[in-house]
Order: sequence, then C-alpha cells, then structure tokens
Amino acid sequence: MLKGNGFVSATCTALMMAVTIGCTPHPVGQDAETVAPSGANHGESKQTAADTQHTQQSKEELVLSFYKDSSLSDEAKVRHITDHLAGIEWGKMNENNEHQSLEIIEYLYRQRAFIPSKSFSNVIRASEGLDGAVSESYAALMGELFTRDRTAMTRALANMDKTNRTQGIGSIGYALSYREPKEVKKEIQQWEAGQKLTSAEKDVIRALFVKLDNPY
Repeated sequence: MLKGNGFVSATCTALMMAVTIGCTPHPVGQDAETVAPSGANHGESKQTAADTQHTQQSKEELVLSFYKDSSLSDEAKVRHITDHLAGIEWGKMNENNEHQSLEIIEYLYRQRAFIPSKSFSNVIRASEGLDGAVSESYAALMGELFTRDRTAMTRALANMDKTNRTQGIGSIGYALSYREPKEVKKEIQQWEAGQKLTSAEKDVIRALFVKLDNPY
C-alpha cells in the first residue's frame, strides 16, 4: 500500500509540474513584448530630444553649411540661407573664421535678386551682433531690398518688434543716405501717394525720413 501511495503521489507531482511549466511561456512572452516597445519608445524620445537640441544650437552651422554647399545653385542657396536667418548670431558664425559672417552677407548682397520678398522679415531679424564692415554690408543689403520692393519691406518693418524695426530702419536710412536725401524722400513720397498704408506702416516711413536726415 505504501508503494501504491508513493506511485500516486509521484504521478500527481509530475502532473502539477507539467501544468505549471505548460502555463509559464505565455506570461514570459507577454513580458518580453511589453519591454521591447518600452525600450523603443525610450530610444525614440532620446532621438527626438537630440534632434530638438541640434535644431536649437545649429542655426549658424546650418546657414554656413548652405553657404558652402557647392551642389546648390545660387538661387537655391540664397533661399535656404534666408529661410534660417531670423535670430542668427553672427558672432557665433565667426568662431572658426573671423570673416565668415562678412562673406555670407556680401554673398547675399551680390545675389540679392534671389531673396524673395517673403523672406524680408528674416533678413530684418538677422541684426544680432552686427558691427564694423559686417554692419555696413548688412545696411547696403537692407537698402537695396527696400528700393526693390518698398511695399514688402515697409510692411515687414511695421510688423517687427521695436528693436528689430529700429535696427532695420536705421540700416536702410544709412544706406540710402549715400544718395541725395531730398531725391530719396521725393521718390518715397511718390510711391507712398499710391499706397494704402496702415498707421504702423506710415510710422515706418516717418521714422525712415528722420533717419535720412541723421543717418549716424
């Protein structure tokens, strides 16, 4: 009887182990599936953070890369550069080459025909850290863009914050002062007579006339 009881007990134990082993693969598999997406999401989050950080820190590098890209036509290069000009810090551009910012602004001046009017606001907002020859070149560029499309430039200036608007008007006034101020004012007044300017746009023109009288 003892042998019989031992046989029954061993058989029951074996059956219980088989049932237990047979049930365990599914939870383990589910855990593995749960961990994988979690790891993937973590990786995606890290990549997104890296991309965001790169975008925040690479505006100057991005403009420089477009400027140096020989595979681009001048038109495409200018459009890419002006798309990323707003808020650029020209001092950072010169960390590896002290004349790099001047080269880019002079390049934009030579290729100014390719700068679309919709990008004028970006050009206006690219006044951070301008001085010396760089400031002179920037002013020359602004003066030419204003002369080419007074309507678009005046509208862009009117929609700027005070700092950028003042900087932009100052640069244009300085550039145009190399011509006879009375003639410049006459041309602008003739243009203004055919326009329906907002009060903010009229303020821009008044400020520009003041700057023409005292460009320095």
